[in-house]
Amino acid sequence: MACATVLLFSPSCRESSTPDSVRSPGITAKEIVIGCSAALGGHAQFLGTQYLHGAQAWLNDVNRRGGIHGRTVRLLVYDDQYEPPRTVANTQRLISQDKVFALFNYVGTPTSVKIVDIVQAQRVPALGFFTGAEPLREPFRPMMFHVRDSYYAEAEGAMAYFVDKLGLRRVAVMYQEDAFGLAVLSGVQLALGRRGLKTAATDTYERGTMELEQPLETIRQSQAELVVMVGTYSPLAKFIASAHDAEYFPYFHTVSFVGSEAFGKELVETRKISPQQYERIVVTQVVPSPYRTDLPAVRRFTELQRESFPEDELNYVALEGFLNGIVLTKALTAAGPRPTRAQLIDALESMRDVDLGIGKGITYGKQDHAGIEGIWYSRLSEHGRFESFEP
Repeated sequence: MACATVLLFSPSCRESSTPDSVRSPGITAKEIVIGCSAALGGHAQFLGTQYLHGAQAWLNDVNRRGGIHGRTVRLLVYDDQYEPPRTVANTQRLISQDKVFALFNYVGTPTSVKIVDIVQAQRVPALGFFTGAEPLREPFRPMMFHVRDSYYAEAEGAMAYFVDKLGLRRVAVMYQEDAFGLAVLSGVQLALGRRGLKTAATDTYERGTMELEQPLETIRQSQAELVVMVGTYSPLAKFIASAHDAEYFPYFHTVSFVGSEAFGKELVETRKISPQQYERIVVTQVVPSPYRTDLPAVRRFTELQRESFPEDELNYVALEGFLNGIVLTKALTAAGPRPTRAQLIDALESMRDVDLGIGKGITYGKQDHAGIEGIWYSRLSEHGRFESFEP
């Protein structure tokens, strides 16, 4: 990727600017510099890489068409490997040293929760988080804007399907022991409570490990009909395979953060899950299927993603990053030719039912930074990928 558009790790090619050319941090006569910390390495690298690729596919096209009020939009990206201390260090560097205009496309709950106080203290807008965790939303975070719906919405949608429609009553949760896991666990418990139910069992595993024997035994002994799993794609795929090896065949559900394409490949190619079990593995999504051809944004995403990253397969994570990019550039355009951070926030908070081309609009307000409302359902298909279905 060209330095004029994306800069990974090294700020040396950032264009210097004189005081006369600067209206606000990150704004030069020719560029708007946006900062990002994401998992480009480590066990969540698929998520960070694809989230970035989706956004960049959109921004590449915007820049080719002249940018925003004559300025190109450039992402300055540092790798945090899904490790919170790295995220904090990267964020402090982006704000204090690189002086970016805004923050964008952060990946993960345990990482993102660590920057809440930083962005508030420094008054830096932050948009588009690859997490639906409630601590990033409640209490209200005035500098943080979300595009996707929350994990609470995904948990409620999952229980509406598995409990209300399929009639399952025994629900267990196996979760990554950190803020991400606790966020989804809380959502599941609330959704079950509204139905007069409690979890049949819960157990945890350490982030980054593949040691899942103990939680599997706990969950299996509970005889749960549905297992809600919280984590990244590799350990969750192993958990399902191990359950099947133990002759345990419940329904399995996880939330959108898993990275459905990587998850599907792990299940089908690495773990060799029996096709007879595919339909019992469900992922709730916060964007529509990247394989749909009836939605304008998905068609445009398909075109631009193949143009910028032809080696990538279409996937939900990249589509979400792409939609984040659309929201970012709409707000930057509305902020005017000499934008300030305060004007960017005003532009975002002025959005009302803005059409993103996915059949749902996005609305923000002075006390509402939640973004899109609603989820989609997907399950592992005979093609070895997660495809949408209507419950």
